[in-house]
Amino acid sequence: MRCTVPRVPFRRWKPRLAAAAASLVVWLAAGDLLAAGGKPATKLVNVADTRALPPGFTKWVADLYNTSHWLFALVVVVVMSGMGLALGLLCDRLVALLGINLGRLSHHE
Repeated sequence: MRCTVPRVPFRRWKPRLAAAAASLVVWLAAGDLLAAGGKPATKLVNVADTRALPPGFTKWVADLYNTSHWLFALVVVVVMSGMGLALGLLCDRLVALLGINLGRLSHHE
C-alpha cells in the first residue's frame, strides 16, 4: 500500500511563500531600525549606587562590581557553580530517599 501526498498547485503556495518572505524582510529590518536610535552615548558609566547600603555582603558585592567587572564576573561564575553543585547533590539525595535509582543502566541486548 502506497501513501500518496496530494500535490498542491504552484499558484496556491506561491502567494504564501511571497507573504512569508515579505514578513521576514520586515521583521529583520524592524530590529535594525528600532536599534538605530540617536548618536551613541560616549560618557555612559555603569555603577551601582552604594551610598545607602549598610556595611555587609551586599555592599561588598556592589563595591566589587564598581571596582572590577572581571573579578565580579569570576565571583559570579564561582558562586553559580557552587550553587549548582549543592543543588545537584541535594536533589540526588532526595531522589535516593524516594527510592529511585539514578545510577548507570545496564543494557541487555
